[in-house]
Amino acid sequence: MRYRIKELKGSLIIKLEGKAREDEAARARRALATFIRRPKPRIILYLTGLREIGISELGVLDAIRREVKANGGSLRLCGLRDDLRAQFDRNPFLQAYELYHNLEAGLFGMPDLPLKRSA
Repeated sequence: MRYRIKELKGSLIIKLEGKAREDEAARARRALATFIRRPKPRIILYLTGLREIGISELGVLDAIRREVKANGGSLRLCGLRDDLRAQFDRNPFLQAYELYHNLEAGLFGMPDLPLKRSA
């Protein structure tokens, strides 16, 4: 998995791309430590580069969420494809994440609505 990092409007945007390896959560903690361990970090994970969310990818998200929370910060996820977004809507454990449709919405705090489910 690759991490692209940039600061924009007081938030740190981390773009995740590719497939996570089995040990990716530990790699993410090491690679992102200087950014997510700041006091009260404002982190936006830009997830347009993810093609799937499996156990390893969820481990990365959880590792980042825990570090950000421990430092009094906020974490927003944006740019999920609709099929991946549906996983977050259906799974109560994933509803702990703030989801935003795109980067602009994530920056300005416009919450995303759950996808409409077919009958």
